[in-house]
Amino acid sequence: MSMDQQARALWQRIKVPQKAAFFSCLITGYLVHLYAFTNTIPNSDGLDRVYDTQQMTISGRWFLHFVSALNDYTQMPAAIGLLSLLFLSLAAVLVTELLSLKSGVLAGIAGALMAAFPCTGYMFLYMFTASAYSIAIFLAVLSVWLAARRGKGGWLLGVLCLACSMGIYQAYVTVAISLSLLLVLRETLRPKAQCKKTIAFGVRMAAYLAAGAVLYYIILMIFLKVKDLELLSYLGMDAASSGYPFGQLPRLLVSTYAQVFRFFFCAGADNTFANGFLVAVDILALLAGVYFLVRYVADRKLYRDGWRIAIAIAMLALLPLGMNFGQLLSPFSTPTPLMKYAFVTVYLLVLFAADLCDSRQPGWHAGALAASTSALLLLFCLNTNNLLYTASAQAHRATESYATRLLSRIESCPGYETGMEVVIIGTVPEEQLSADIPSYAQVSHYSVPENSALLRNKHIYYYLNDWLNFPAEEPDEETMIAVSASEEFADMPLYPAQGSVQVIDGRVVVKLRESYTPKEDYEIAYEQRR
Repeated sequence: MSMDQQARALWQRIKVPQKAAFFSCLITGYLVHLYAFTNTIPNSDGLDRVYDTQQMTISGRWFLHFVSALNDYTQMPAAIGLLSLLFLSLAAVLVTELLSLKSGVLAGIAGALMAAFPCTGYMFLYMFTASAYSIAIFLAVLSVWLAARRGKGGWLLGVLCLACSMGIYQAYVTVAISLSLLLVLRETLRPKAQCKKTIAFGVRMAAYLAAGAVLYYIILMIFLKVKDLELLSYLGMDAASSGYPFGQLPRLLVSTYAQVFRFFFCAGADNTFANGFLVAVDILALLAGVYFLVRYVADRKLYRDGWRIAIAIAMLALLPLGMNFGQLLSPFSTPTPLMKYAFVTVYLLVLFAADLCDSRQPGWHAGALAASTSALLLLFCLNTNNLLYTASAQAHRATESYATRLLSRIESCPGYETGMEVVIIGTVPEEQLSADIPSYAQVSHYSVPENSALLRNKHIYYYLNDWLNFPAEEPDEETMIAVSASEEFADMPLYPAQGSVQVIDGRVVVKLRESYTPKEDYEIAYEQRR
């Protein structure tokens, strides 16, 4: 058989829904995120990541360094965008098979939503890790597929894939948890399913999730031991080795469910991007999902089996907990939009329910309702993602302008000589850089710079070095504190007033604020990561 014949045979073996999911995810992803792939728009974390080897063991991400090698540890938006969408598209294919979607249209919508969901926009603001995070999502989905369908060997490989996914970014374990719950729900609604086998399948999936988390933790402890490191104190990560706050579990459970409700139904809530339009779409999606499920259960007369109803209700009740499990995984911080990609499974559930109805009684009702709801949702996704990018791009332009003017003042300062130490004290005052655009409030978050990417003192040095190519090594903490406490510094006016940039004791001193804010311990540890 020739190479062309082999390729044709392989193409014909791929099911229509899988093809639809792959290409819909790939094409939609490019259309929605094109601006991010063709522009460089770093947030504050990206300022020093023009090139970075991603050694993040101290953050628990022991596998991040290895997968980041795919883009040579360099911020290359076009290359990273391609890699990211390829892995997201492969994940969409597996999701289509996991949920047994038979409709090519609904599978295509599922792929489009997986690419366009605004949490991916927040991911692409961290372009330096976007391809790695996409691989983490793919590995999480692959782990579910292996654990559910491939016998004992597949179960073990699924455990390994889940551990590696968490080793890239722990938050994506929620993708595996959410899909596992949907799989148990799917098995429960299968007409020929049996109670004992369904429960056994649920236990199998729960055991795989637990084993994957344990394996991740064991490997993490090995990495920390070999490298002689400790977890960062940032966001309470170091508390992972000192015990879990079980006494706070009731409060955390309530908070977990409340956060999910606010994400979908409260416009303007913290760590969300919902507005009134999305709330209306989510209510429509909720009603559609309930309609699809009730109609399918009634048509199939599944309500006659009490165990089906009990397990189905349990899976639906646990889904918000699974999607937002990051709150329980990291109890000392609130999950950010970046950590909430698993929330897309709510919409996948609606599409799954629509597919059940369509396969049982083909007609225009299920497809039309699902398609119209999805079209409105995709419109929201398009606008929200590009609002993220527009706000960040404007902040970066403002940052570049500010840093360029600051550098000009430094080089024109009387007494300045090339190579002289530069001591910049303070952060950029908000009144000097401020974007007054109301719509930016919808996506407001520390990962979305609205005014400036220079959030802290150190970020100014990152920008001068890595974006303006001006070699200005950041002084050590002792020097910064000593200069800030000196009488000469106290007598200086604030930038941009005349005299705010002076040569003092052989170094250029710039006064942006009245005093220097010392770095926290986790910042120093982060800068010394290996």
